[in-house]
Amino acid sequence: MGENLSGHLDDILNRIRAKAPEASFKAMEHLRQVAVDRTPIETGNLRDSAETIPAPMGASVYFPGPYARYQHYELDLKHEEGEALYLLNSVVSESDTVVGILAQELGECFD
Repeated sequence: MGENLSGHLDDILNRIRAKAPEASFKAMEHLRQVAVDRTPIETGNLRDSAETIPAPMGASVYFPGPYARYQHYELDLKHEEGEALYLLNSVVSESDTVVGILAQELGECFD
């Protein structure tokens, strides 16, 4: 019985490992879109440059270059549209949704 349970758990773990990159990408793509909607806009280049980057066991949201960091962390800037800390605020506000997406996607491994 122990071998059967161990084999079943190994099978589930292998399915989770296989599904994790896709699940993470979907969750981070949601986060990227929310962050883009909060990103300050002047020309639109900063919003257009945001990417969801896949990785072997996950994904990340990326805004390239020093300009993105400046717009993100400079709290004294006044934005007609968008906000400072656009990525951080999105991580905080969307954490439940991101976890929900991961749970839904990875839950398919148990079907």
